[in-house]
Amino acid sequence: MTSKSQIDMIVSKLISEIESRPLRGQMSTDQADKITIECETNKNAWLKAIYAANLVEASKFTALLSDKILQRRIFEHYLGDQADHFMLRSIGLKEFVVKYHLANAEGQLIPNTDNFEEALALEFPNGFVVRPALGVAPLERNHGLFATNDDFLKEIFKPNNSLYQASTLHRKIKSHIINAVASGEAIILQEDIVNSSYTKQRLKNKIYERIRLHSYENRLIERAIPELWANKRNFAIGETETKRVETFVADFLKALPLRLMTRQAWSIDVGLLDNGEVKILDIITNRGAKSFWSSYLDEPRILGAYTRHLQENLDVEFKGLNGLIFRANLANYMNYWDLKKERSKRFGNPEILSSLPPWPF
Repeated sequence: MTSKSQIDMIVSKLISEIESRPLRGQMSTDQADKITIECETNKNAWLKAIYAANLVEASKFTALLSDKILQRRIFEHYLGDQADHFMLRSIGLKEFVVKYHLANAEGQLIPNTDNFEEALALEFPNGFVVRPALGVAPLERNHGLFATNDDFLKEIFKPNNSLYQASTLHRKIKSHIINAVASGEAIILQEDIVNSSYTKQRLKNKIYERIRLHSYENRLIERAIPELWANKRNFAIGETETKRVETFVADFLKALPLRLMTRQAWSIDVGLLDNGEVKILDIITNRGAKSFWSSYLDEPRILGAYTRHLQENLDVEFKGLNGLIFRANLANYMNYWDLKKERSKRFGNPEILSSLPPWPF
């Protein structure tokens, strides 16, 4: 059974590893001279060059760090009470069942929905949502995997539900996303951002906007908020709101130790509510693979922002005409245009609008 103590053991091991990690500049594989990068002007070539230059880490550590439970515990270790300021509280489903004694010795749920609801109210006084421990499920929406909490309760007490079985309480669940065991949990319960915010200050719209930012080590990548595949906002997001979100995430990154952050490239999804509250929803790593950490790396503006950041803040040079194309937000342009057309049509935009060339700046 992956109990809290076992999760804590995994976290302790990861923290020990973090404390012994060399900083990027201390690594024996670092080059003494300026790192020069030459590559074709597409996303895949750029990623291959970034990993070859040892600028971004792809390892078991970055795979495990993509698990929401392990991620949260690590941030709690370094941020203390500030973790609740930046992030939503969460707990693994099995961990929750054990904590509130909701299963019998064989691991079967005790058939008492009242006890289950009371435990949920104790853990999350302002409501909760149900989410996968790793990644984002295709059917996941603003309220997680279930439209209502009653839907979740109905599902979990079904004999052959997909969320919880007696056998899963006594074994670590392997994540198919990273092809390894992380926290050993498949499902988490997470604080409801909307209800939690509403209890502090009234909302006009009981919904949040999701904004994606990008980072490298302890710094936010400037001008790297992507255009959405389909622009459908519930309320206006202007310069003031954008600055609030960027400042919030920049403060979060600065609060984390450099040994944790060295060679880390993340995409960070932030929830913004119309009462001004901001919370980090998801932090996406490369999940241990020499691959992308954000689907929006397809966008020329994001590749350009990363390229400029690396060149201006590290001893890195993207050489020649191709380097200029990256810095000018023109790399991967045709690939991105094709994706923009495909995904825009999928969201129901008119064909003429979907086919317009994207503005690179």
